[in-house]
Amino acid sequence: MSEHKIQLSWKNPTGNMDYESYDRTHAIAFNGGQSIFSSSTKETFGNEQHANPEELLASALSSCHMLTFLAVASKKKLIVLDYSDDVTAILEKGESGKMQVTKIYLKPRVAFVDSVKISNEDLIKLHETAHRNCFIASSIKSEVVIDPEFN
Repeated sequence: MSEHKIQLSWKNPTGNMDYESYDRTHAIAFNGGQSIFSSSTKETFGNEQHANPEELLASALSSCHMLTFLAVASKKKLIVLDYSDDVTAILEKGESGKMQVTKIYLKPRVAFVDSVKISNEDLIKLHETAHRNCFIASSIKSEVVIDPEFN
């Protein structure tokens, strides 16, 4: 078991709590000293210059999938040179009628060292193994669609 802590802080500098105009920007500090600003989405009156929770969820899943993929590749002695991902999180009303992230699409691109020749089928299997073992994927109820780009 391990614990993962952040510190979140929000202040109301104006005292304004009008729903359409109060400031939603807040700070998130991570254990290693890194800090970011976050806000709600533009559609919910947030500051689009800052990451929103839906983007942070998508980035957590993508990062976890990549790290797990790299671990699987490493254990199989496959040398990965480059990994990138274009991720889309879909926020919509779920079956309960509440807003939720219903789907997250991962579109990973992986480049291996020239000596590694991997079939599309084997690449899909590597991604499936990574998905099954990703801690974040195991923690969310959103559907995750992995659509790797093939060479």
